[in-house]
Amino acid sequence: MNIHKFLALFLIFTFGFAGAQISAANNGPLTGKQSCHAVSTETCEIANALGRGINMGNMLEAPREGDWGIRLDPAFIPIATEKFKTLRIPVRWTNHAAATVDATIDEFFAKRVDKAIDQALGADAYVIVNQHHYSQLFGDKLQPNEFAVDPSVIEQRFINIWQQLANRYKDRSPRLVFELLNEPHGTLTAEAWNMLASKALAVIRQVDRKRTVMIGPTYWNHPKDLEKLKLPDDKNIIVAIHTYDPFNFTHQGISYMPQFPKGARCCDEKQIRMMEASIETAVKWSKTNGYPLHLGEFGSHQAAAMESREDYTRIMRNISEKNGIGWTYWEFGWLFGVYDPSKSAWIEPIRRALLD
Repeated sequence: MNIHKFLALFLIFTFGFAGAQISAANNGPLTGKQSCHAVSTETCEIANALGRGINMGNMLEAPREGDWGIRLDPAFIPIATEKFKTLRIPVRWTNHAAATVDATIDEFFAKRVDKAIDQALGADAYVIVNQHHYSQLFGDKLQPNEFAVDPSVIEQRFINIWQQLANRYKDRSPRLVFELLNEPHGTLTAEAWNMLASKALAVIRQVDRKRTVMIGPTYWNHPKDLEKLKLPDDKNIIVAIHTYDPFNFTHQGISYMPQFPKGARCCDEKQIRMMEASIETAVKWSKTNGYPLHLGEFGSHQAAAMESREDYTRIMRNISEKNGIGWTYWEFGWLFGVYDPSKSAWIEPIRRALLD
């Protein structure tokens, strides 16, 4: 997430685009049934196995690791996999690759990612690794410490990074899932994203024909843009969705978002209906098109009252699970977190809302 996403998602809230105890390694009670008639049996099984997960956020997708207040300590992986079945690992590969069209990935950084992936896979977890943040691809302003590239190479760098990642991870367990791009938006229109996603998937399929790949819609993966998503002809796709409805609650108190002051509570009947409506939109699309879903992000900022945060988290979890949709909460150990690294302890109200 970044300021551009926050400001634009403000439109969702303002103009009403959006509607409305398990063991450590257990998936949790996904009581609904996913629609899978467009995908392979293997990908359907993976979609249903992802269960309850966590984002290792603000670590490897910062322009430089540590820029956003937290680094990926290898000790975090076993802490996370003890409680959660799936780890989503956001990665800003584009800032750790050559600025030229080949986009050769920095090997030292790549080995950092390798270690996290292999730790999680070794703990029998599922892992989602993505390309997360590429400001120029969206027409966004560069973030501090993010370098610019020639506009003529922006899209091909994205494709060439996936070519490298496909080769790098082609022999990893099928429990490693690729996610093409986090939250396409801005100047990357739905039509442009549909074309770019198809090209990126094609280079993956040259070396890895069956690995499950996640592709989400534009407008920051919000379900409202699913109707614009045109997927490649491929039977190993899960569709990624994100929702932070109600936005004035989940993003209150962020310093650069003064339009969302502290004090908003959750969750009254209207707010719950808004939360339900986002997922219902996605489920309706899924049933029509036959692709299973994954809720890659939801969460609330630490400025909100803890009682409301707990209520919101539990309600959102239950809505997702009622529809059979696995999820990864945003995020592990920072401003939306469920774990406090400074105390080496879980933030119990959020942990129990997710897991109990």
